[in-house]
Amino acid sequence: MPYVLSEIDQKNLTWFTNDNTRQSLVAIELARGRMRGLAPFRLEIGYPILAIAGANGSGKSTLLAMAACAFHNAADGFRPPSRKVNYYTFSDFFVQSAGEIGPEGIRIDYAFRHDRWRGREPGIAGQSRTKREGGKWNNYQGRVRRNVIYFGVQRVVPYYERSTHKSYRASFRPPGVAAADSARIAELAGRILGKHYDAFESLEHRRYTLPRVQSGALRYSGFNMGAGESAVFEILITLFAAGPGCLLVIDEIELGLHERARKRLIEVLKELCLERKCQVICTTHAYEILAALPPEGRVFIEAVGEDTRAFPGISADYACGRMGRSDPRKLDILVEDEVAEAIVQASLSLAQRERVRILPIGSHSSLQRVMAARYLEGRRQCLCLPDGDRRSTADSFCSGVANLCDGGHSAEAEQARIRDWARDHLDFLPGADWPEKWLFEQAVLQCVLAITLGDDRTPAGRWGVASPAPFAQIAERVDALLI
Repeated sequence: MPYVLSEIDQKNLTWFTNDNTRQSLVAIELARGRMRGLAPFRLEIGYPILAIAGANGSGKSTLLAMAACAFHNAADGFRPPSRKVNYYTFSDFFVQSAGEIGPEGIRIDYAFRHDRWRGREPGIAGQSRTKREGGKWNNYQGRVRRNVIYFGVQRVVPYYERSTHKSYRASFRPPGVAAADSARIAELAGRILGKHYDAFESLEHRRYTLPRVQSGALRYSGFNMGAGESAVFEILITLFAAGPGCLLVIDEIELGLHERARKRLIEVLKELCLERKCQVICTTHAYEILAALPPEGRVFIEAVGEDTRAFPGISADYACGRMGRSDPRKLDILVEDEVAEAIVQASLSLAQRERVRILPIGSHSSLQRVMAARYLEGRRQCLCLPDGDRRSTADSFCSGVANLCDGGHSAEAEQARIRDWARDHLDFLPGADWPEKWLFEQAVLQCVLAITLGDDRTPAGRWGVASPAPFAQIAERVDALLI
C-alpha cells in the first residue's frame, strides 16, 4: 500500500524544509574521485530522518562517514562519549594499512540550511571538502559548527565485553542528569522495547557512560542488558545530552532490535526530531525501518558497474527485493489474456516492468474472483485491467467483488469499503472494444493516414508502435500504485 503521511510526518517535513537555524544537511555530493565503493553521485535530503539502504559493498557506510565529516564543532560543543575531541575527520573512518592507498583527488560538496552564516542571507549554502592527490584534506576548522554523534556497530557490543567499561565498573557515578530527561528517556526506551522502566539514570566516569534502570523489583546496569536494550539507551542518552539541532549518524540502525522495536524506534525518533529539531542519517537492511518512513526519508544506493546510483523515495518492498528478498516486484497487474498482457507490456517503461508482474487471469468473472480473494487475503497491492469493452461495467464489477467477499463482510459499511478499494485498483485497457479489434483499428488508421499524407515512416512507425499516447493512462496508474 502507498505510504500515508501522518501528522508528525507533515510537521517534520515543514520544519526541515523551512527552518534555517539548525544547520540541517540537505545534500551530499561526491563531485570528483572515488571513495571506497562510491563513484560520483548526488543525494538530496528532504526529511529529518534518512534511511540509506543498499547491498553490502554499495557504499552505505562510506556515505555515513561523509555525513559525519560535514560539520566541525565549537570548543564548548558536545563531545560524544569515549571521544577525545568533539568532531570527526576522515581519518576516523578511512584507515590504511601498509601498502594501501587512501582516497585521493576527492571533492565532496555539502549543502545545508543556515541563518546568516558568514553574513549571507538565510537559506541554503554550500561547502566543499577536498583532498588533492598526495595531499591532505582541506581545513577542517572552516566547517559549519554543529554537534554530531556517530554510532557505529560497536554500540551493540555488550558492556561486559568492553574492556574499558569492565575496568571502570566500580567507578561509575550519576552525573546529575535532569530528572525530567531521565524520566523521558525511561518512557521512550520502554515504548521502543515494549517494557516498563520505573527509573533510569546515566552513570559516568571520565569519557564513558553506563545506563542503569529499575524495572519492577529488578535494578540492573548496562552490564546486564541485552545488546539491543543497551544500544537504545546509548542512543537516547547521547541525543538528549547533545541538545537540540544535533546530527545523529547511525550505522545499521536495526542491530539488536526485533521487528516491532525497529518500527517503534523510528516512531520515537520522529517525535524527537520534531521536538528537538535534530537530524538522523542511518543505514539499514531492514524492511521495518524503511516501511516506517515516508518516501522522503528513504534512499537506495546501488553500484552499477563503475557508477553509483541513488534512488530516492524507493519503496521498502522494492529496496528489500533488490537486496535479495524473494520477489522485488511490488505490483501485480491482473489482465484477461495474453493479448492484454502484451498491450500492458508495451505501455510500461523498463523501470516499471522491473517492478510489476503481469498476470493473465482469464474471463471477466475470473478477474472479479481474484480481486475478491486478494482483498480477503490482504494482498491488495494490485491493479486490475479488464478489456476496454467492459468500461461501462465498472460499477457492477466493483459490486461483484464486494458480493464475493460477502461471507466475511456482510455489513454495508464494509461492503462500501470493498467497493471503494476495488474502484481505486481498477482501470481498463485502451479503446471501447475487445483489444484485438482495437489494435487492428489503430493499425488500419495509421496506415490510411500514412498513405493519405505521404508518410514515409517504417511500418512500425505507421502502426503507432512508437507512440505512447494510447498507453499513457496505464503507465500513470502503475506509477501511482508504485509510490
